Amino acid sequence: MSVAPLNNPPVITDLTIWEDDPASGVFTIAPKPDVTLPPLKFLFPGAVPPVSNDINSPAFRYWTAAEALKRGANFWAPIVPQPKWWQRGETLEVHLDRWEDLEADYDRNALNFYHGPSACGKVYSCASPDVVCHELGHAILDAIRPSLWTAHLQEVASFHETFGDMSAILCALQLPSLRQAILVETYGNLCGDSRLSRIGEQFGTAVHALYPKDADPNCLRNASSFFSYCDPSSLPSSALTTSLSSNPHSFSRVFTGALFEALADMLTLSAVDPNAPTPNELLAVTEDMRDILAGAATKANQVSGYFAEVATAIALQSAQKNQNYLGIFLGAFVSHSILSMETAVTIQSSPDALQAEFDEMADDSRFAESFTMVLPALRYGLAEDLYVDMISPRQGFVARSAGRDGKSVEPASLATATEAFVDELFLTGQVDYNDYGARGFKPYGRRRSKTHELVRTDGGLKLQRRLFH
Repeated sequence: MSVAPLNNPPVITDLTIWEDDPASGVFTIAPKPDVTLPPLKFLFPGAVPPVSNDINSPAFRYWTAAEALKRGANFWAPIVPQPKWWQRGETLEVHLDRWEDLEADYDRNALNFYHGPSACGKVYSCASPDVVCHELGHAILDAIRPSLWTAHLQEVASFHETFGDMSAILCALQLPSLRQAILVETYGNLCGDSRLSRIGEQFGTAVHALYPKDADPNCLRNASSFFSYCDPSSLPSSALTTSLSSNPHSFSRVFTGALFEALADMLTLSAVDPNAPTPNELLAVTEDMRDILAGAATKANQVSGYFAEVATAIALQSAQKNQNYLGIFLGAFVSHSILSMETAVTIQSSPDALQAEFDEMADDSRFAESFTMVLPALRYGLAEDLYVDMISPRQGFVARSAGRDGKSVEPASLATATEAFVDELFLTGQVDYNDYGARGFKPYGRRRSKTHELVRTDGGLKLQRRLFH
């Protein structure tokens, strides 16, 4: 008796995914990823769903997120130190739908995504490759510069958000179809408003409907922005998206705008025909920007004027990649007042000496000094005083941002900048008191997922970061 052969289903090797965001409505084809393979492995709890083309299904969201994460991990892996592990270890967990909340976050243990209401029904933050790769950016920066996690400084937190937004942009450009589409849409000039510059369109629209100060009407943030630097402590803690606030997501737009402008100019400089850059030329520029950002992030000190510090490190790093990039980055940072003209001239006149100084200080952290600042319990409704740790690095070249008159401004002291950051965390309800509040005090703030929490250590009651959104 013969037995009929089993009809095995064909092996699926390619996926249909969103090209950049569900709001665009544009699909593309990408290889089916294996997120369990190195480098930079992920773990999605639960069973792996079958491939589905139902855009409203959990399976479609799973494979869209998995593809975006694997594509992003492959892009960033060359700059993550060996062994290529996350801050938490060899594998980073991914939770695609924690609960109802218009949020997404990275908490060192996992990338967490949520769902929330919109005019068109539920939206899922994991459905957008932009949002997924933004959170991935936080994890990457934490892997290469973990000390930024503990810094209590507005400009450090804002740079973390800039790194996340640049991760969304650079990872999106790893798709050949999107590179081609963006070059057509922008006529080869990337710095204008486009699908590339608008980060998290569907999710941002939903957030804006409920919280107009937290997102643009048509996206979370637009990288094509022209905000100029000012001391974040001089800004309100929240503002409409047409203005700046000291909130890290808002204030990050100053630095993101400068980097997006630089990316466009790098492409023009590198293209054989500046009026018609090719997708392959754009791909090469994304890799240059990756190397520049990562190299600078590992060398910039955690100072109160961190934007000027890391901008200097980026400019110097760009010259190591391509001498002609130096003028591009300095021009972008000066135009956004992140660097004063005086600082830019100093950098341009002695880049090699300054690069050697940054390299020396990055390799030798023995000269950093630790301090603890005591903040009064009464100010925050605590049962006891709050102890905040600070690290003062070895002092070298002091880069300065510009004031409204274009002249250099002195950065605030480390203690002043730290206190301003802590005050704002409590003011905006970003701190989980963990029952350390004074009797009868009720903490406030609408966010369910707090960025910080209070913990008791041998050194007293302290503030600890829990996550980045």
